[in-house]
Amino acid sequence: MKFRVFSTLILGLLPTIAVADKLSVVTSIKPLQLIADEIVGEQGETSALIPPGASPHHYAMKPSDRRKLAAADLVVWVGPSLETFLERPLADNNAPVLQLLASAEDAEHEGHDEHKGHDEHKGHDEHEGHDEHKGHDEHKGHDEHAGHDEHDHGDVDPHLWLDPFLALEMAGKIRDQLKAVAPEQAAAFEQNYQTFAARLVKADKAMRQQLSAVEDKGFFVFHDAYGHFVDHYHMKQLGYFTVDPGRQPGARHLAEIREQLENNAAVCVFSEPQFKAAVVEAITEGVEVGHGVLDPLARDQKPGAGAYLSYLQGLADQLTGCLSR
Repeated sequence: MKFRVFSTLILGLLPTIAVADKLSVVTSIKPLQLIADEIVGEQGETSALIPPGASPHHYAMKPSDRRKLAAADLVVWVGPSLETFLERPLADNNAPVLQLLASAEDAEHEGHDEHKGHDEHKGHDEHEGHDEHKGHDEHKGHDEHAGHDEHDHGDVDPHLWLDPFLALEMAGKIRDQLKAVAPEQAAAFEQNYQTFAARLVKADKAMRQQLSAVEDKGFFVFHDAYGHFVDHYHMKQLGYFTVDPGRQPGARHLAEIREQLENNAAVCVFSEPQFKAAVVEAITEGVEVGHGVLDPLARDQKPGAGAYLSYLQGLADQLTGCLSR
């Protein structure tokens, strides 16, 4: 099932931005900053609220964070299913807010072909395999994996930025909101979006070809964050160690993973740089399986032109590097 994942929530009045002023766009997490930065370009500055190494699942705001939100010309976040800590502060904030993930009731629809931005870019809606996604419904282990139905986020995966087409839609929403905030710079935002879209479609095709060489290689990830990436590129994710990085996985769940590892079902297991991977090391001890690192939060990626695509390419390289051994 596909989801319409976007809803816009504007709190307060849109400020009048002078041409000489630099826009300040604050995003909740680094990956959203990378996307927003592509659209803002030279017309403003972007920053991420959550610092490198911290998790949006369990972040505790500081007074300086509240001041940063209040001073922003636009705040961008996924929604309460990911950044729960932001729900109340944003309700009290006077800056315009763009929420990217709608409620489950509003999100359901037939497919991605109805998304705004999907038909805007030549070649985007013709991407081979996007609507007839190989493995989305048939993916062995991904939908049937033990613990998958216990996902805290419900039926909608909030890690939207890990699907490049959803990232393009987010960029379109950011573009539209920036045009409302600073209409005198609308042409620049539109040009930035078109440039980003063209580069993204080209990069996506290259990564699709790259990852097709290892799409039949099974692997486990540290936590349930990569569903959009896995489905988009037809990868064979067998499961995850934990639903939430702050939650210890159950003994039965780990035993099931260990059994699959001993049966050589997986070529590689991936940990994350933000969290200690002691549980991964313990379960894989004595088993011949590759080890890699995937970062869902782009901790070390510096914002700038092409940064989001470099981040996605880094994920593709980590996967192919480990799975092709």
